[in-house]
Amino acid sequence: MRYKRIGTIGAVLITILCLLSGLMYYFNQDTCPVGTFLCHNTTICLPQRNWCDQEDQCPYGDDEMFENCNDYHGVLDWFGSDRDSEPVREFVCDATDIPVGCKYVKCRVTCYEYSEIPRNLSPQTTSITLYDSSIERVRMGAFAQYSEIRILYLDNSGIYTIEKGAFLNLTKLFWLALDHNQISEFLPGHFTGLTNLESLRANKNKLIVADFSDFQGSDALYFINLNENHLTSKTLRLPELPALNEILLDENDFETISDTLFAGCPALKSLSIQKNKIKTIDEKTFRNLEQLVELNLAFNEITTVPLNVFQPLKNLTRLQLGYNPLHNLPMAVLNPLTKLLSLDLEDINLDVEKNAFDVFPQLDFVYFKKFHYCATYAPKARRCRPTSDGVSSLSHLLDKTLLRAAVWVISCVTCMGNLLVLWGRFAANDENRVLTIIIRNLAVSDMLMGIYLFLIAMVDIIFRGNYNQIASSWMSSWYCTLVGVLAMTSLEVSVLILSFMSLERYVLIVAPLKGHRTATPRTTSVSMMIIWIIGIILALVPVFHWRSSTRFYGLNGMCFPLHIDDPYYIGWEYSAFIFLGLNFTGLITIGYVYAGMFVSIWRTRHACSLSVGDFEFALRFFLIVLTDAACWAPIIILKIRAMMKCPIPADLHAWVVVFILPVNSAVNPLLYTFTTPKFRERLSEGWFGKIRNCITRKPSSADSQISTTRSNKNIILSLPNGKNCGNKIPPLLGFNTERVQSSGQDRIL
Repeated sequence: MRYKRIGTIGAVLITILCLLSGLMYYFNQDTCPVGTFLCHNTTICLPQRNWCDQEDQCPYGDDEMFENCNDYHGVLDWFGSDRDSEPVREFVCDATDIPVGCKYVKCRVTCYEYSEIPRNLSPQTTSITLYDSSIERVRMGAFAQYSEIRILYLDNSGIYTIEKGAFLNLTKLFWLALDHNQISEFLPGHFTGLTNLESLRANKNKLIVADFSDFQGSDALYFINLNENHLTSKTLRLPELPALNEILLDENDFETISDTLFAGCPALKSLSIQKNKIKTIDEKTFRNLEQLVELNLAFNEITTVPLNVFQPLKNLTRLQLGYNPLHNLPMAVLNPLTKLLSLDLEDINLDVEKNAFDVFPQLDFVYFKKFHYCATYAPKARRCRPTSDGVSSLSHLLDKTLLRAAVWVISCVTCMGNLLVLWGRFAANDENRVLTIIIRNLAVSDMLMGIYLFLIAMVDIIFRGNYNQIASSWMSSWYCTLVGVLAMTSLEVSVLILSFMSLERYVLIVAPLKGHRTATPRTTSVSMMIIWIIGIILALVPVFHWRSSTRFYGLNGMCFPLHIDDPYYIGWEYSAFIFLGLNFTGLITIGYVYAGMFVSIWRTRHACSLSVGDFEFALRFFLIVLTDAACWAPIIILKIRAMMKCPIPADLHAWVVVFILPVNSAVNPLLYTFTTPKFRERLSEGWFGKIRNCITRKPSSADSQISTTRSNKNIILSLPNGKNCGNKIPPLLGFNTERVQSSGQDRIL
């Protein structure tokens, strides 16, 4: 009954602890965690990178709404306005015989579910819109009888082919929409006669060739949208287009941008080529684009930018280069852009001089990868994002009050618990010296984790209130690296010691009669030395391998290289090897060997009527595996999700380092020392026992005799037929009637 009560109390305490941790995390959250934003009329929080990525992920699409995705710098003077709403002189339409499926509003007609262009419409029709149609081919002269058309919507009409001369006689047409079709090519002759066309939309087709020679010299064509096709710099031909103001080429197959591609578009003000496969840009690509105001090259594969590529862009006010694998972006490339109002360098690592962006006096919006770049590189920018990395803010290393308090509490608990273990193991003479050596070394490695958290807490106090001023210096300093080495050493030595102890116990319990030699204190001490050497080497390898950079440990203010916020940053391979290779192997090993030991002990106790603490054995084995899994499994899962580029809350990194990583370090003293029968016996014999005896009644001699008799009965080893089965018990379960309850389990665990 005593063991059942102990197990029940332990299980209840663990459950309460988990619930409190979850509740603290939940109620400590803002409306959305830092770095994420709330979708309208929902409880969904999207990370910053998922906003304005041209994919609706909020239920109401507000993550892609115009007003949410623009900082209002760039070209918004034409496409942002409703050109379609401008008044057009309406005729009195002769529409007495309106075709089935068509509906007129004045001289504007809308037709549904047509398989060809309607032929019986009024000649005075000014606008045609087709919905849910399946017009596979637009034939030559299909609209010749409708010479008054200004607006033509043929989007989502199932069009595969446009014949040459299809738009003949449409000299007044200024808006043509061919979106969401299956068109594969635009060739000379397809747009013959469209002398006044201003806007051409053909996004979400299957275009592999687009030749706009029909618009040669056009002083009307103002806007072209060719997003989400399969065009390249070789298959897109833009002739002399003196009035072209904006062209969208997002999500095509561009790999390079040649110097002749936009040579005939001197009036171009907005150019967007994001989400392509661009690797190189010719240095003379923008030589004729002096009027360019907005340039979007984000989400490509650009690794280097020619030094003088932006030299001609004297009027550029908005530049987007974010999410490119740029290895080095010298400030000399950007310096000619003195009129910049908005600059996007998201997901690009910078290593430039302090206040480097002060050369842009009008800079209003700036987007960086890391929040501390704002104060370090662009302190004069009025609006700079992000404002936090989930761990730190512009003011504090540990942004949340709960995190600051938790660091102090957990570091104190971890250090005090392991100091007590060391004191107890050194002060008492333990007959099992092998286990004592292992536990001492485990306590030292666990205490290093507490010291690591204590140092982080101290740094938070020192930098409180002005962290943004020294964030970059702190993360790139050798002090941060040394703190990270300390934490990594603690983690890896603990993993190796726990794995070693599990294997050593497993060999002696599961296979006691196969001639395995019991570890001696000497061999155990040598093994511990080797483990410490391996742990320190594992922590120092990245320091020496990437000796030109301290960024392996300096990814954030916590100086711990989880690489979940930036999974492919410098040293990501080594981080994956540590957490997905070594630590995952340790977790599997410990889980397997403890399962094997439990099965072996269970079988032995069922074969022999040994009933000493069955429930406590099961509970403690379960808690050992549970705490190991609680520490390492979440980190392994987060690493895998991060490497799969799944969204991970930005502030989760701090919670992992503060609450999950120290789990083993804080709980190991409880599992391997404080809850063992021998420790409880010594505690009862010491000052704690004296205090307890003063509070409770002193047991009588009769009570003591009854207790002794029951204890002796519990350790009789016999089979149902009365035969002795002592030879079936593993060496570590070789109990004697005097010390079975005080030492048996301590030697196993």
